[in-house]
Order: sequence, then C-alpha cells, then structure tokens
Amino acid sequence: MIPGTIFRRTVSVRFDEADARGILFYGRVQALAHHLFEEFVVSELVERWDDWFLSDRFVAPIKHAEATFHRPMRPGHQYDGELTIAKVGESSFEVVTRFIDRESPDPVLCAEARIVNVLADPVTWRTIPIRSEIRARLVAHLASE
Repeated sequence: MIPGTIFRRTVSVRFDEADARGILFYGRVQALAHHLFEEFVVSELVERWDDWFLSDRFVAPIKHAEATFHRPMRPGHQYDGELTIAKVGESSFEVVTRFIDRESPDPVLCAEARIVNVLADPVTWRTIPIRSEIRARLVAHLASE
C-alpha cells in the first residue's frame, strides 16, 4: 500500500438525516464519519468488527471530535467520503474524513470531520501504545499534507 492512501466510499444522505430546510443536520456529519471509520477499521486495520470494537486487548474511545462545514449536504445526494489519517502518536491517532460533492462541475468540499481516538486498557482505562501491526496499517493511510 502506498503511504497516504485515501480510503474512499460513496456516502448517501438520507431523508431522515436532514433538518427542516433539507440540509444534513449538523450532528449527523459525525455519524457519517463514524460509519466510514467502521468500514475502514474492518477493511484496513483488523479482520473482524469484533477485533476492534469488542476487543479484550484495548478500547479506542474518542478524545476529541470536531467538524467544519463548507457547503450544504442534501438528502438524496451522494458524496465521496474520503478518510485519511492525519497523525499517529504513541497511543492515539487522528482521523480526517472529508465529504466531497463530485456531481458539481468542480469537486466541492462540503464537510470535514476530525476525530482523535486514544487506545487504552479496557480494565484500567490507562493509555497503551498502539500495537505495531495496527500502527503500520494506520501509517499506510497517513496524509501527506
């Protein structure tokens, strides 16, 4: 895998995710980002969903989450979801998910979510180092900005 590889999926905004004006409700962008992250985890980091989300070796809670909105996202429309890794630390990593409208004449960035996860022991909740095999897979998606 080439370093800086972008994990891409098509993302649809559904009717029930919009506000009264027909625009994606602001809180839903984090949910869309997390859906893409779940696909990324199973496709790129571990073999099975349970190996990450139900692991007895570690938990990976969110330490920080933010979103920036550039253009409205609307129901019935598909967007390119692009996930990269911005940083990999000793026990944490930052995921950047961008939602791009490619149906416009020029591709338009609509929203960007940034989420920092930290790995911790599931019993003590003290931070632990990222395992080497997971670190290598995260680094393969490290953005070259």
